[in-house]
Amino acid sequence: MALENQRYGRNKQTIVNHTYIESGEYRRKFDKATNNEAVNKTLYDSAKAALKHRSGTVFEDMYWINGNTGKIVLSVLDSDVDRGIVYTDKIESTTRKYNDIVTLHTHPGSMPPSASDFNSCYTHGYTMGFIACHNGKVFGYTSNEMINPRLMEAYAEEFMKYGSDEFNAQIMAIEKMSEMYDIKMWEVQ
Repeated sequence: MALENQRYGRNKQTIVNHTYIESGEYRRKFDKATNNEAVNKTLYDSAKAALKHRSGTVFEDMYWINGNTGKIVLSVLDSDVDRGIVYTDKIESTTRKYNDIVTLHTHPGSMPPSASDFNSCYTHGYTMGFIACHNGKVFGYTSNEMINPRLMEAYAEEFMKYGSDEFNAQIMAIEKMSEMYDIKMWEVQ
């Protein structure tokens, strides 16, 4: 029953503002996301499609985009894992064929990149990743090394102890981690 409710968009916290993601303001966020207009257009089109598809659910969609041509080389649009994408052999073998992959996936909780996002970016050699949040925020990120997820979690917990909400604690934890690790995160505006 819970899975069926997710399919029909009954999770009020993850409902997307369709008017906003159709707006020029949202589209312009992607105009300078990368240095490649074709990639930027695909990022926008993919974000819009994924957000419409996953509105009201806790499931994610993910796209792997050729960083040179802007063509989608792979997508997962049927994940039934809460707040995650499971990497299959097909994903692994397809993404190994490219050395210039840009990814985009949704975050129903509208949070910035997780430690898993940074580590997946590094492990798979992605050029960069983008997150389309259900609240309309968009984050970009890169990672040139593995990070310690427990350390990032500990930082976030520490910031929450001192009064930060979960979102801001995660942002501050990423900032702290970027002092020690070769990772970057930015809000696309």
